[in-house]
Amino acid sequence: MLYGCPNRSPMSRIVRAMVVFAFAAYAANGMVVWGDDDLIEAGNMQAGNAVSDQADPLAWWIDDASQPLLDRPGWVTFDLQTVLHDALAHSPRIQAVSQRTSITLERIVQQDAAFDPSVLLEGKAGRTNEPVGNTLTTGGPSRSIEESYIARAGIQQTGRRGTEVDLSQEIGTLDSNSLFFLPANQGNSRLSLSLTQPLLGRGGQVYNERLLTQAQIDGRVSWQSMRGDVEQQIADIVSAYWLLYELRCHLVQAKGLLAQAAAVESILEARQDFDAGKIELAKARGRVAKRNDRVVQMQAEVQKQQVRLARLIGSEELINGGNQLELIPQAATVYPNLEINLAQAVIQGFENRPEIRSATLAMESAALSINVSRTELMPDLTAVMNGYLAALNGENAIFRSIGDQFSKGGPGLSAGLRYEMPYARRAAKSRYREANYRYQQRSEELREAIQLTHAEIEIALVNVNTAMRQRDTKQRVLVTATEEETILTARWEMMAGEGGNVGTVLETLLDAQQRRADAEREWTTARSQYLTSLVELQRAMGTLLQHESVTPVRSSHDNSVVFSHDIPNHAPLRRTSIPEVTIYRDDGMIDDQHPPVVTGDLQYRMIDEEEFE
Repeated sequence: MLYGCPNRSPMSRIVRAMVVFAFAAYAANGMVVWGDDDLIEAGNMQAGNAVSDQADPLAWWIDDASQPLLDRPGWVTFDLQTVLHDALAHSPRIQAVSQRTSITLERIVQQDAAFDPSVLLEGKAGRTNEPVGNTLTTGGPSRSIEESYIARAGIQQTGRRGTEVDLSQEIGTLDSNSLFFLPANQGNSRLSLSLTQPLLGRGGQVYNERLLTQAQIDGRVSWQSMRGDVEQQIADIVSAYWLLYELRCHLVQAKGLLAQAAAVESILEARQDFDAGKIELAKARGRVAKRNDRVVQMQAEVQKQQVRLARLIGSEELINGGNQLELIPQAATVYPNLEINLAQAVIQGFENRPEIRSATLAMESAALSINVSRTELMPDLTAVMNGYLAALNGENAIFRSIGDQFSKGGPGLSAGLRYEMPYARRAAKSRYREANYRYQQRSEELREAIQLTHAEIEIALVNVNTAMRQRDTKQRVLVTATEEETILTARWEMMAGEGGNVGTVLETLLDAQQRRADAEREWTTARSQYLTSLVELQRAMGTLLQHESVTPVRSSHDNSVVFSHDIPNHAPLRRTSIPEVTIYRDDGMIDDQHPPVVTGDLQYRMIDEEEFE
């Protein structure tokens, strides 16, 4: 029994007043927490039209959740847009997929460069010294000796219809000890033109640009894959951000619950010499120990989630901060109540989902393979034509020969056709059947992607609607739990000194406090899950990048890919144009000792606690 005598002493009345004040203050305005230095009141918020944490009087923990909670020398506070901006600049995952896309885009340039002209320069010198077995070869000398110098310049190009052009100019000198070699010291020149043109199907632009077209399709597939990977990374970052915020709220709630148990324990300890029983004190101490264990557990969860979020962001400063920094996400300002039509959401998903676009491009690639393999079923018929102009003069008169090749004599010409077709064309027929099977496979994969997208959007929409309803149901649970706690608090106070079963009432009150804390935790989780479910719905619809104003931009100069984060109506922390993350320290003025640390587009600036206020 808490009170052992039927009459109330003045001290008993004072204790009763303290209890009433403590629990009534919590029930009316939020939470009263006794700290080491001062008394902090959370709650007492005025409701407005917007559905937000700041406007809900039940969410007494919001202000404390935005303050440092861990024992660390510095802390970083940021909002979601700043986190996304930093992640786009530093995340290894995002950088890796952008580099992968750049690699694929470079292959387009490589395939297109196959149609660029090539310049050929060639020069060589030679001397032969061969024995002869026929006097008609040299006219007398026993060995045939020839000296030659040749220089050749030309241009070669393959056209987009398969035409191969080779134009070259060759000049040189030649001398021999043969008596029949006239004129001596010859200077010669030769202008040659060679044309090779595939006929039938192989002479079409589609067939000859097949590798370029395939590279372009692969580039578009890689672009869509990059969009999907970046959207997933952003969704993971947003989920980690709100989970960290949720865990910090849980930590504040756990500390508040611990403070309530500690207050009860303090009251009972003060009444040990009057009317407080040992069993009641033991129960209170047990609850204090259990709730303190919960606080330790939540502190560990917050620290682990900080590590996960820092890893997803990828900033070396946040990762290397380790145990020195506390990450403080800003609270949500608005929880929108959205009315989303399933049919419209599915249509948007079909239009924007990267997986569907990639599957469509895969079908386009399969259709290209069908066209190519159908062309290869036809015979290979190629027209070949060669022409040349040549001149020769003595005394090593190379330049005279260059002029004579246009003015003297005439051109030499040759033309022909080359026909080739493998017997029975088994390989070509097999490739054609393979291409058709692949097209059917890609068609089924597209159908699967459509069904998967439809299912994911429908599930995501169910999650959004469920989370939206649970925000209200969990809030009602919290309201009833708070009312129950208030009633039990008054009941416990009224039974003081009346000889009733105060121990049982105290146990019931402590259980009611726990139920109210559980309701707070579940309500916070429901609100966080609602925001996360909205992000997952945007990802399922393929519109997350547009929703977060993130645009991938390809450089036409070097095919590098960067991500533009356009947030014109957003004023990131303490800056108007460039997002900033600010580190607050509690160790006094440090302007000169701690200069700004620049990381990409973000600046981490140390300021003191007074400036923070």
